[in-house]
Amino acid sequence: MERYLKAGSSFVRRQYMPHLLLAFLFCLMSGFFVSFQNLEASQAAKVMEMYFTFTGIILLTPLFLPEQNKEIWLLERSKAMPLWRLYLIRILLAVILLAAVVTFFTQLMQGSGSVFPWGQLWWGSFTEIVFLGSIGCFVSAVTNQVILGYMVSVFYFMANIGASKYLGKFALFQMMKGEYGFVPVMFAAALVLLAGGILLRERVK
Repeated sequence: MERYLKAGSSFVRRQYMPHLLLAFLFCLMSGFFVSFQNLEASQAAKVMEMYFTFTGIILLTPLFLPEQNKEIWLLERSKAMPLWRLYLIRILLAVILLAAVVTFFTQLMQGSGSVFPWGQLWWGSFTEIVFLGSIGCFVSAVTNQVILGYMVSVFYFMANIGASKYLGKFALFQMMKGEYGFVPVMFAAALVLLAGGILLRERVK
């Protein structure tokens, strides 16, 4: 357990801290762009879907950033800890942070007089955030370029603004319509993308 904590803390200190700070700043500035007070269910869903989904992109996309450098990849691969465990630690860290973001802001809205089904909104928001971030994470694994991961996940978000009806269960912004049937399918897809990213980065030469 100690070496896993050490590996996680080393990643945070050396590579992940700028992304954590960016996510913190993004959340801190939310009060300037959205309201949390006296919202109905559809309005609360809109806040989570149109704004906080970007935290998934910020925190999940750069998880393979250090190993873009081939020398670092070779160094990490030569160590006793398998790369997949190292990547899993990073993903768990990011997912825990995203769960904390969703919990904090859904609680904030509820405490500010907003009325909505808390459990449904929490799971729906968490699923969309992780799914959108997993797209960037997977693309960065395939291309070995974090920038492309950011670009594709942002493009997917933008495409949903006008074409969500063509994406079925993988469409964003369904909670604003009161629909939550997408959660199991989208969450499973996010897990597949994250697992696929780990597998690719484990084997890439």
